[in-house]
Amino acid sequence: MTNFSLEAPTVLVDMDGVLADFDQEIQSRLANRHPSIPIAPRSNFYIAQDYPEHVDLVRSLSDEEGFFISLPVVDNALDGWQRILSNGYTPRICSSPIRTNQRSRQEKLGWLEREFVPIFGKWVVDQAIIAKDKAAYDGIALIDDRPGLQSADTASWQHIIFDRPYNKQSRQPRLYGWKDSNLLHLLKAAEVRHGEG
Repeated sequence: MTNFSLEAPTVLVDMDGVLADFDQEIQSRLANRHPSIPIAPRSNFYIAQDYPEHVDLVRSLSDEEGFFISLPVVDNALDGWQRILSNGYTPRICSSPIRTNQRSRQEKLGWLEREFVPIFGKWVVDQAIIAKDKAAYDGIALIDDRPGLQSADTASWQHIIFDRPYNKQSRQPRLYGWKDSNLLHLLKAAEVRHGEG
């Protein structure tokens, strides 16, 4: 595996919905514990809004101890991380803590320890950013599934939207999953933009 370099351009990468499959874990817990609630098609960034009659119940699932550490890895996410490295960039986690789950930061770092550190090394955790204001951190790009990121207009990075059903209206450059052959082109374009900024 390619090692990271502090001199390489930084690509910030969100976790929930991009590397860690938040939706799958919510839907699995719903199906197992509340089988009478049908799994709703995804249309809102906040998954609880897809269940208007069960908002509090769905929201409470991600507040449970152990939720974030139990998330499955998004399809091909490890390969995508390696592709960023192999193309001469340094990926760096940039994820928001969940306000209602006081353990989310610790569990996200624990998840990285389990899923990424054995393959890529401890630097993934050492360099990880778990903070609300993603615009405060420098990089050429931020790969994130959230549409309408706050402060994106003032950030140094170009928002590359990670394709999900709830962000189809976003006009940001789009990455269609970790096997998308357009990844390098998107990063090169973001690097040019960053250099002009």
